[in-house]
Amino acid sequence: MDPFRGWVSVVGVIEWLYLAVQATALALAAWFFVDTARSKEVGRANVVGVAVLEALLLAQLVTSIVLASGAAGDGKAMLFSYIVTALLVPVAALFWGSIDRSRWGIGTVALSCLIVAALMLRVHQIWEYQVNVVA
Repeated sequence: MDPFRGWVSVVGVIEWLYLAVQATALALAAWFFVDTARSKEVGRANVVGVAVLEALLLAQLVTSIVLASGAAGDGKAMLFSYIVTALLVPVAALFWGSIDRSRWGIGTVALSCLIVAALMLRVHQIWEYQVNVVA
């Protein structure tokens, strides 16, 4: 019986979600920056894109809660604070962007997607080096 068999699958789940969130956030940022250059306002398609990102972030939060509860290591509070912040940033930016009717309304949403990508990079680092430490 391999003692690391369960650990490898746990890392695979975290890695898969991390990559999905990163890809979605960066793709949305590129799309929203194109909309900014075209002077578009926040529309329904943008809201749907942010909703998909939020669904992935919620899945990341739930998975992290389940997996971090059994993990030894410090940094759990920091991990969850970064994930919750990543959840709140796009929603706040979408609200702000929908109020601002200039071309920069959608630009704030695009920047929020880049912020989510940076926050998730930090979440991945915290998970790898502080929470899921294998002795």
